[in-house]
Amino acid sequence: MKVFKKLTSVLMVVALVVTVFAGAPGLTAEAASGVAIGGAVIEGGNVVVAASGQTASDDGIYHLIASDPNQAGNVGMEVAQAPVAAAANFTFPLNKNSAASVLYKKFTVCVMKGGALTAASNSMYITNPEACGSRAVPRMDNGKKGILTDASMDNLGMRTLADLGVKQATVSLPLSKISGGSGVPYVYNGKTYNFDTRYITAFDNYLGRLNSQGVQVTMILLVDQASQGEFISPYALNGLGKHNYYGLNATSTEGIELLAAAGSFIAQRWLTRSYFSMNARVDNFIIGNEVNAWNEWNYMSCGGNLPVYAQEYANAFRVLYNAIKSENANANVYICTDHHWALNEKTVHGAKAFITQFNNCIRAQGNIDWRLAFHAYNYPLTSATPWVPTANIQRNQGTRFVSVYNIDVVTDFLSQPELLSPSGAVRTVKLSEQGYTSSQGEEVQCAAITYAMLVVNNNSHIDGFILSREKDDPVIEVPQGLAFGLMRYGNTHKPSYDYYKHAAEPEYVAQASAMVGVDLNTLIAPR
Repeated sequence: MKVFKKLTSVLMVVALVVTVFAGAPGLTAEAASGVAIGGAVIEGGNVVVAASGQTASDDGIYHLIASDPNQAGNVGMEVAQAPVAAAANFTFPLNKNSAASVLYKKFTVCVMKGGALTAASNSMYITNPEACGSRAVPRMDNGKKGILTDASMDNLGMRTLADLGVKQATVSLPLSKISGGSGVPYVYNGKTYNFDTRYITAFDNYLGRLNSQGVQVTMILLVDQASQGEFISPYALNGLGKHNYYGLNATSTEGIELLAAAGSFIAQRWLTRSYFSMNARVDNFIIGNEVNAWNEWNYMSCGGNLPVYAQEYANAFRVLYNAIKSENANANVYICTDHHWALNEKTVHGAKAFITQFNNCIRAQGNIDWRLAFHAYNYPLTSATPWVPTANIQRNQGTRFVSVYNIDVVTDFLSQPELLSPSGAVRTVKLSEQGYTSSQGEEVQCAAITYAMLVVNNNSHIDGFILSREKDDPVIEVPQGLAFGLMRYGNTHKPSYDYYKHAAEPEYVAQASAMVGVDLNTLIAPR
């Protein structure tokens, strides 16, 4: 989501433990004393934590402490004990959706030293929240082609989506829209929350209309200035009103609890929601927008300190991941970066550096199946020829920017062993926002869109492509030379409309190639 764009607001137990531990890059300082937690997994209504290694305890007992993300490992509640030994297994109740729930806790083995509990191991979170998912509803994985829809009232019939053959769409949900409502109370973990179901009912309608067209929905969760205060990271409070969006709050207990409740509520509601005979479902969730570009899109005052910033984001991401997956076991949950890659600037971390640091934070405390939402815009944004390499866009890991031309740089990077998912798979990438202007010629736009879809269809690690946009934005984008729409603002079709409709069909690929004097098929790097 770039500054020029308006926000669209509309109405396997032991084996798994071993796998999680094997994926960790190294133990934290606490684990240096000799005890290492290999993983924490849900089994039935219980949580099983396995630890190995031995260290002394004054009382001869290992104390397993469950802590919030914002607490030290030796602070929290004791959930289990085991005698000091070379290996220890702890089993205790999950207590999902109760005041005693441990779904969002991290677990640390502690020992008694001089009358006080001392952390003796690394800390580990539950890594399979989907095991307690309320429902495992089949996903709507019907195709990769997607679009940023025109959500105006005159297009709620979704006529163009069916005509274009679009199978994916993104929808943004600023958390202010559900804050402080007066709808039906939502009771979660022993506390009552009131979310604004009036606005959410409008979403029921919109999501239902998308789903009824066979369109899979990806929801982007955003913290705007008007969000309920507990949603906003304390690190962001000094910048309210000065940035587009703000960091999520997993720093205070109140913030963690609200994130967990909101994530559970959203995932549960839009899992099997029925609205006037339509199903309103969300299959995918993106947590934040272009979070590597922290100053503009995910402001926190710690943003310049990558290790601290990435840990803060990872803590909030994990809370929402557990909340979502514990309701919708088949949901995919994504982080989001822009197209900066190896280029690090004062207020923007390169996506490569950010992903590396985020992954380190996650793996150190329990690997989970996060995915990547990437914005593969051209550089500069006004460039209309994505098939042409430039000094800034190259097919190597040192490239400053990534567009569809060199998106294989990203998927190759994610294919490294240390970046694989818990199952050993390459994490999928959703190209969740990119557009191609017609300001330099409508035929060039046709070729750009055709080329982009060829790239997407020839990379098995890309799970979706969201084209920005259905209709030109005449107020903000077009004056900057960014006429991204398939339609002009007056609803007339550009030639690119038909090329996106028939994307990858040989006849249209040949015509697009002829328009720009190069066989676009020869410029693809399959993966």
